[in-house]
Amino acid sequence: LMLAAVLRAATPIRAHRTAEASSHRRAHLKHRSAMDREFSPLEPETLFYRPATGDDLTVIAEIESNSYPPDEAASPENLRYRVENAGDYFLVGCSAGSGPGGADEIVSYVCGTLIKGETLTHESMSTHDADGDTLCIHSVVTEGGHRRKQIGTKTLKAYMRWITTATPQVERVLLLCKRNLIGFYEGTGWKMVGESDVVHGKDQWYEMEQSAARFRALVASTEQD
Repeated sequence: LMLAAVLRAATPIRAHRTAEASSHRRAHLKHRSAMDREFSPLEPETLFYRPATGDDLTVIAEIESNSYPPDEAASPENLRYRVENAGDYFLVGCSAGSGPGGADEIVSYVCGTLIKGETLTHESMSTHDADGDTLCIHSVVTEGGHRRKQIGTKTLKAYMRWITTATPQVERVLLLCKRNLIGFYEGTGWKMVGESDVVHGKDQWYEMEQSAARFRALVASTEQD
C-alpha cells in the first residue's frame, strides 16, 4: 500500500543509464508529439518519460524511502511487485545525461495498480487486478533535489496521458492524499471525493478522482490544436 503524498525532501540520487533505458529515451525523443512537449517539465529536450524497469528499482526504492515517513513508504518488495505485475502503470521521468558520466537520472515517478470498484480500500490497494477498470495511483514522487520545478505536476500529466491513451479499459483514476496536497491535485483537474476510510500512518487521507473520459477529451483537443 502506498499513497500519493510526498512529504519531505531527499538527498539527490543518480541513476545509471541502461541500454534498454537509452533505447526508450531515443524512441521517445524521436516520436514526441506536441502534447508530450507541453507535458515535459522546463527542459523539454532533456527530460523524458519511460516505463520503469527492474533495473530502476534500487534508485526508486531509495527515492521512495527518502520521500515518505517509514510507516507510509512502499517497501522494495511492493515496488518490485508493481514493476513486475503492473509495469504498464509505472512511469519514470528521467533527465537525459545529467547523471555521472552522462548517465540518465531518474527525477520523478508515478505508479499505480488496477482495482475493481469505485472507491479505494486497503485490500484493493494491496494487489493488482488486471481486469479492473479503476486505476489507483500509489505514488507521485519527485526526487528531493528536483522539487519546486513543476516536474511533479508535469510528470503526473504525462502519466495521465500515457494511461488514458494506452489503456481504454480505465474509466476512472483515484488517489489518496493528505490535506496539504488537496490544492495541488485540484489544480491539475482532480475532484474531491471525501475523507477516506483507509488507515495508513497517522494522518487522515482524502480520496480524489480524475475522470479518464475527461482526460481523453483533453488529449484529443490538444492534438487537434
